[in-house]
Amino acid sequence: AHMADVVAGRKIVAVAVTEPDAGSDVKGIRTTARREGGDFVLNGSKMFITNGVHADLYCVAVKTETGGPASRSVSMILVEKDTPGLSVARVLDKTGWRSSDTAELSFQDCRVPADNLLGAEGQGFYAIMRNFQNERIVLAAMTMGEAQAALDLTLDYVKTRAAFGGPLWSKQAIRQRLAMLSARVAAARAFVYATAARDAAGEEVVKEVSMLKALCGELVNEVMYDCVQFHGGTGYMRGTTIERMARDARVQSIGGGATEVMLEEVAKRL
Repeated sequence: AHMADVVAGRKIVAVAVTEPDAGSDVKGIRTTARREGGDFVLNGSKMFITNGVHADLYCVAVKTETGGPASRSVSMILVEKDTPGLSVARVLDKTGWRSSDTAELSFQDCRVPADNLLGAEGQGFYAIMRNFQNERIVLAAMTMGEAQAALDLTLDYVKTRAAFGGPLWSKQAIRQRLAMLSARVAAARAFVYATAARDAAGEEVVKEVSMLKALCGELVNEVMYDCVQFHGGTGYMRGTTIERMARDARVQSIGGGATEVMLEEVAKRL
Protein backbone atom coordinates (compact mmCIF):
# COMPACT_ATOMS: atom_id res chain seq x y z
CA ALA A 1 0.00 0.00 0.00
CA HIS A 2 2.90 2.32 0.79
CA MET A 3 5.02 1.53 -2.29
CA ALA A 4 3.39 4.01 -4.71
CA ASP A 5 3.85 6.85 -2.20
CA VAL A 6 7.44 5.82 -1.47
CA VAL A 7 8.41 5.64 -5.15
CA ALA A 8 6.71 8.98 -5.87
CA GLY A 9 8.54 10.59 -2.96
CA ARG A 10 5.34 11.39 -1.08
CA LYS A 11 6.44 9.22 1.84
CA ILE A 12 9.88 9.35 3.45
CA VAL A 13 11.44 6.05 4.46
CA ALA A 14 14.15 5.40 7.05
CA VAL A 15 16.16 2.18 7.12
CA ALA A 16 16.89 1.41 10.76
CA VAL A 17 19.66 -1.18 11.04
CA THR A 18 22.53 0.42 13.00
CA GLU A 19 22.44 0.38 16.81
CA PRO A 20 24.62 1.92 19.55
CA ASP A 21 26.54 -1.40 19.69
CA ALA A 22 26.14 -2.74 16.13
CA GLY A 23 26.75 -1.07 12.76
CA SER A 24 28.13 -3.05 9.82
CA ASP A 25 28.07 -6.03 12.21
CA VAL A 26 24.41 -6.72 11.38
CA LYS A 27 24.44 -10.09 13.15
CA GLY A 28 25.16 -8.19 16.39
CA ILE A 29 21.90 -6.23 16.51
CA ARG A 30 19.93 -6.50 19.75
CA THR A 31 16.57 -4.88 18.99
CA THR A 32 14.03 -7.66 19.42
CA ALA A 33 10.57 -8.37 18.03
CA ARG A 34 8.60 -11.00 19.90
CA ARG A 35 5.36 -12.54 18.62
CA GLU A 36 2.26 -11.79 20.64
CA GLY A 37 -0.83 -13.18 18.97
CA GLY A 38 -1.19 -11.39 15.62
CA ASP A 39 1.41 -8.75 16.50
CA PHE A 40 5.14 -8.18 16.83
CA VAL A 41 6.29 -6.22 19.90
CA LEU A 42 9.59 -4.35 19.35
CA ASN A 43 12.10 -3.33 22.02
CA GLY A 44 15.52 -1.75 21.53
CA SER A 45 17.26 1.28 20.08
CA LYS A 46 18.69 2.39 16.74
CA MET A 47 21.50 4.87 16.13
CA PHE A 48 22.62 7.18 13.25
CA ILE A 49 19.35 6.63 11.38
CA THR A 50 19.04 8.74 8.23
CA ASN A 51 15.56 10.35 7.95
CA GLY A 52 15.02 9.29 11.57
CA VAL A 53 13.06 12.42 12.51
CA HIS A 54 11.04 13.03 9.35
CA ALA A 55 10.29 9.49 8.16
CA ASP A 56 6.72 8.35 7.53
CA LEU A 57 7.80 4.72 7.51
CA TYR A 58 10.67 2.85 9.20
CA CYS A 59 12.18 -0.42 7.92
CA VAL A 60 13.53 -1.82 11.17
CA ALA A 61 16.02 -4.68 11.48
CA VAL A 62 15.15 -6.85 14.48
CA LYS A 63 16.01 -10.20 16.04
CA THR A 64 12.94 -12.44 15.70
CA GLU A 65 14.45 -15.86 16.39
CA THR A 66 16.74 -16.39 19.37
CA GLY A 67 17.67 -20.03 18.60
CA GLY A 68 19.71 -20.91 15.47
CA PRO A 69 22.54 -18.91 13.86
CA ALA A 70 22.53 -15.10 14.12
CA SER A 71 22.37 -14.73 10.33
CA ARG A 72 18.99 -16.47 10.29
CA SER A 73 17.49 -14.59 13.24
CA VAL A 74 17.24 -11.12 11.67
CA SER A 75 13.97 -9.88 10.15
CA MET A 76 12.81 -6.59 8.67
CA ILE A 77 9.63 -5.05 10.08
CA LEU A 78 7.77 -1.96 8.86
CA VAL A 79 6.82 0.54 11.55
CA GLU A 80 4.71 3.57 10.72
CA LYS A 81 5.30 7.03 12.11
CA ASP A 82 3.40 7.77 15.35
CA THR A 83 3.17 4.10 16.33
CA PRO A 84 3.00 4.06 20.17
CA GLY A 85 6.33 2.94 21.62
CA LEU A 86 8.39 4.42 18.76
CA SER A 87 10.10 7.68 19.65
CA VAL A 88 13.00 9.84 18.51
CA ALA A 89 15.38 9.61 21.48
CA ARG A 90 17.79 12.21 20.08
CA VAL A 91 18.29 14.42 17.04
CA LEU A 92 21.96 14.02 16.08
CA ASP A 93 24.22 16.92 15.11
CA LYS A 94 26.79 15.96 12.47
CA THR A 95 30.08 17.49 11.28
CA GLY A 96 28.94 17.31 7.65
CA TRP A 97 25.85 16.28 5.67
CA ARG A 98 24.06 18.86 7.80
CA SER A 99 20.97 19.01 5.60
CA SER A 100 20.44 15.29 6.20
CA ASP A 101 18.24 14.37 9.16
CA THR A 102 19.88 11.79 11.46
CA ALA A 103 18.47 10.46 14.71
CA GLU A 104 18.61 7.94 17.51
CA LEU A 105 15.38 5.94 17.80
CA SER A 106 13.85 4.15 20.75
CA PHE A 107 11.40 1.21 20.65
CA GLN A 108 9.60 0.46 23.90
CA ASP A 109 6.89 -2.20 23.63
CA CYS A 110 6.19 -0.91 20.14
CA ARG A 111 3.39 -3.07 18.73
CA VAL A 112 2.80 -3.62 15.01
CA PRO A 113 0.67 -6.18 13.12
CA ALA A 114 2.52 -9.37 12.11
CA ASP A 115 1.65 -8.48 8.48
CA ASN A 116 4.20 -5.65 8.74
CA LEU A 117 6.97 -8.21 8.25
CA LEU A 118 8.96 -7.21 5.14
CA GLY A 119 10.02 -10.29 3.19
CA ALA A 120 10.37 -13.64 4.93
CA GLU A 121 10.98 -14.02 8.65
CA GLY A 122 14.66 -14.72 9.38
CA GLN A 123 15.77 -13.50 5.95
CA GLY A 124 16.51 -9.90 6.95
CA PHE A 125 20.28 -10.38 7.20
CA TYR A 126 20.47 -11.56 3.59
CA ALA A 127 18.22 -8.73 2.37
CA ILE A 128 20.45 -6.17 4.12
CA MET A 129 23.63 -7.73 2.69
CA ARG A 130 22.18 -7.61 -0.85
CA ASN A 131 21.13 -3.98 -0.37
CA PHE A 132 24.65 -3.10 0.87
CA GLN A 133 26.04 -3.92 -2.60
CA ASN A 134 23.84 -1.32 -4.27
CA GLU A 135 24.42 1.22 -1.50
CA ARG A 136 28.20 0.85 -1.70
CA ILE A 137 28.33 1.21 -5.50
CA VAL A 138 26.20 4.36 -5.22
CA LEU A 139 28.44 5.77 -2.47
CA ALA A 140 31.55 5.06 -4.56
CA ALA A 141 29.96 6.90 -7.50
CA MET A 142 28.95 9.77 -5.21
CA THR A 143 32.49 10.16 -3.85
CA MET A 144 34.04 10.30 -7.30
CA GLY A 145 31.52 12.98 -8.30
CA GLU A 146 32.48 14.93 -5.16
CA ALA A 147 36.17 14.47 -5.86
CA GLN A 148 35.86 15.66 -9.46
CA ALA A 149 33.81 18.70 -8.41
CA ALA A 150 36.46 19.61 -5.81
CA LEU A 151 39.26 19.27 -8.36
CA ASP A 152 37.38 21.45 -10.87
CA LEU A 153 36.75 24.09 -8.22
CA THR A 154 40.40 24.03 -7.13
CA LEU A 155 41.73 24.24 -10.70
CA ASP A 156 39.68 27.41 -11.20
CA TYR A 157 41.01 28.82 -7.94
CA VAL A 158 44.73 28.10 -8.46
CA LYS A 159 44.64 29.49 -12.00
CA THR A 160 43.41 32.88 -10.72
CA ARG A 161 44.94 33.18 -7.23
CA ALA A 162 48.30 34.95 -7.39
CA ALA A 163 51.19 34.33 -5.00
CA PHE A 164 54.95 34.91 -5.31
CA GLY A 165 54.72 36.61 -8.69
CA GLY A 166 52.29 34.39 -10.54
CA PRO A 167 49.18 32.22 -10.28
CA LEU A 168 49.43 29.20 -7.97
CA TRP A 169 49.02 27.09 -11.14
CA SER A 170 52.55 28.16 -12.13
CA LYS A 171 53.92 26.14 -9.20
CA GLN A 172 54.94 22.70 -10.42
CA ALA A 173 54.25 20.99 -7.08
CA ILE A 174 50.59 22.10 -7.20
CA ARG A 175 50.11 21.27 -10.91
CA GLN A 176 51.59 17.81 -10.53
CA ARG A 177 49.62 16.98 -7.41
CA LEU A 178 46.35 17.97 -9.08
CA ALA A 179 47.33 16.03 -12.22
CA MET A 180 47.98 12.82 -10.25
CA LEU A 181 44.76 13.15 -8.23
CA SER A 182 42.85 13.69 -11.49
CA ALA A 183 44.38 10.49 -12.90
CA ARG A 184 43.44 8.48 -9.81
CA VAL A 185 39.87 9.81 -9.80
CA ALA A 186 39.51 8.93 -13.50
CA ALA A 187 40.76 5.38 -12.79
CA ALA A 188 38.44 4.93 -9.80
CA ARG A 189 35.47 6.26 -11.79
CA ALA A 190 36.15 3.70 -14.56
CA PHE A 191 36.23 0.97 -11.88
CA VAL A 192 32.83 2.22 -10.57
CA TYR A 193 31.26 1.97 -14.03
CA ALA A 194 32.77 -1.44 -14.75
CA THR A 195 31.58 -2.87 -11.42
CA ALA A 196 28.10 -1.32 -11.76
CA ALA A 197 27.77 -2.92 -15.21
CA ARG A 198 28.77 -6.33 -13.87
CA ASP A 199 26.38 -5.97 -10.94
CA ALA A 200 23.54 -5.01 -13.31
CA ALA A 201 24.34 -8.14 -15.37
CA GLY A 202 23.80 -10.24 -12.25
CA GLU A 203 27.43 -11.09 -11.55
CA GLU A 204 28.78 -11.71 -8.05
CA VAL A 205 30.83 -8.57 -7.33
CA VAL A 206 31.05 -8.39 -3.52
CA LYS A 207 34.86 -8.28 -3.64
CA GLU A 208 34.94 -5.49 -6.24
CA VAL A 209 32.22 -3.47 -4.51
CA SER A 210 34.12 -3.72 -1.21
CA MET A 211 37.34 -2.66 -2.97
CA LEU A 212 35.53 0.31 -4.51
CA LYS A 213 33.97 1.47 -1.26
CA ALA A 214 37.37 1.37 0.48
CA LEU A 215 39.28 2.92 -2.43
CA CYS A 216 36.84 5.75 -3.21
CA GLY A 217 36.06 6.61 0.42
CA GLU A 218 39.76 7.14 1.10
CA LEU A 219 40.51 8.83 -2.24
CA VAL A 220 37.82 11.49 -1.88
CA ASN A 221 39.28 12.47 1.50
CA GLU A 222 42.78 12.69 0.03
CA VAL A 223 41.43 14.91 -2.75
CA MET A 224 39.56 17.15 -0.30
CA TYR A 225 42.61 17.52 1.94
CA ASP A 226 44.73 18.83 -0.93
CA CYS A 227 41.94 20.97 -2.38
CA VAL A 228 41.49 22.72 0.98
CA GLN A 229 45.29 23.12 1.17
CA PHE A 230 45.51 24.71 -2.26
CA HIS A 231 42.73 27.15 -1.33
CA GLY A 232 44.97 28.34 1.52
CA GLY A 233 43.26 30.35 4.25
CA THR A 234 40.11 30.60 2.15
CA GLY A 235 39.72 26.82 2.31
CA TYR A 236 39.50 26.92 6.08
CA MET A 237 36.76 29.57 6.20
CA ARG A 238 33.30 28.44 7.23
CA GLY A 239 30.86 29.03 4.39
CA THR A 240 33.25 28.43 1.49
CA THR A 241 32.24 25.64 -0.87
CA ILE A 242 35.46 23.65 -0.44
CA GLU A 243 35.26 23.81 3.36
CA ARG A 244 31.75 22.33 3.29
CA MET A 245 32.72 19.71 0.71
CA ALA A 246 35.66 18.56 2.86
CA ARG A 247 33.37 18.14 5.88
CA ASP A 248 30.77 16.31 3.82
CA ALA A 249 33.36 13.94 2.34
CA ARG A 250 34.71 12.85 5.71
CA VAL A 251 31.83 10.45 6.36
CA GLN A 252 32.45 8.60 3.10
CA SER A 253 35.17 6.38 4.60
CA ILE A 254 32.84 5.63 7.56
CA GLY A 255 29.20 5.38 6.45
CA GLY A 256 27.87 2.44 4.46
CA GLY A 257 30.74 0.25 5.68
CA ALA A 258 33.95 1.70 7.08
CA THR A 259 37.16 1.28 5.09
CA GLU A 260 38.47 -1.27 7.60
CA VAL A 261 35.31 -3.41 7.32
CA MET A 262 35.49 -3.23 3.52
CA LEU A 263 39.14 -4.32 3.45
CA GLU A 264 38.30 -7.38 5.56
CA GLU A 265 35.59 -8.28 3.00
CA VAL A 266 38.21 -7.96 0.25
CA ALA A 267 40.80 -9.98 2.19
CA LYS A 268 38.34 -12.88 2.70
CA ARG A 269 37.96 -13.11 -1.09
CA LEU A 270 41.60 -12.80 -2.17
